Amino acid sequence: MLPGGMTVKTQLTLTLLTLTSTALAAQAVPAKTSPIKLSAATYSVTQVTENGKTTERLSDAAGKGALPGSLLQMSQKVQNVSTRNVQGLRLNMRVDPATTYQTSNCDAARTNTLFSIDRGKTFAAKPTKTVTVTENGKAVQRVVPASPSDYTNVRWELPELGAGQTVNCNLRVRVK
Repeated sequence: MLPGGMTVKTQLTLTLLTLTSTALAAQAVPAKTSPIKLSAATYSVTQVTENGKTTERLSDAAGKGALPGSLLQMSQKVQNVSTRNVQGLRLNMRVDPATTYQTSNCDAARTNTLFSIDRGKTFAAKPTKTVTVTENGKAVQRVVPASPSDYTNVRWELPELGAGQTVNCNLRVRVK
């Protein structure tokens, strides 16, 4: 018996495992690092009045429940951690089915914002949907603009992200 209650066999097994994993780590091919670092956060948005002034307050909502009617902000921060510009980035964010889209923004110049109403299969700046209406007693199909409450996904297309540049894209939703 060794100190700590280990047997010689247990100690030998642990030593072999340590040596094997060290050897494997030394042989591992280094992974190619991405030039993009992405971080995400969810905030609860509340109105606060101080000294007669109403302002918005964002508080971390991670791991906390949200009541119906609550306004949430989902944020994604995109950082180009390389020394070169990155071209043609697409940043997608899903609108949770338990929420309704309210608004979105991205602080990058020349960002193209697109929306989906079919869970991310297709995107358009102004999505449309086909509805059936009754005209003169007959069912007729019409293409109409989709309501923002129909949005299931948001996509931001960033033509270029400069070396060292950081961009913040936000989506606000209301809990159903």
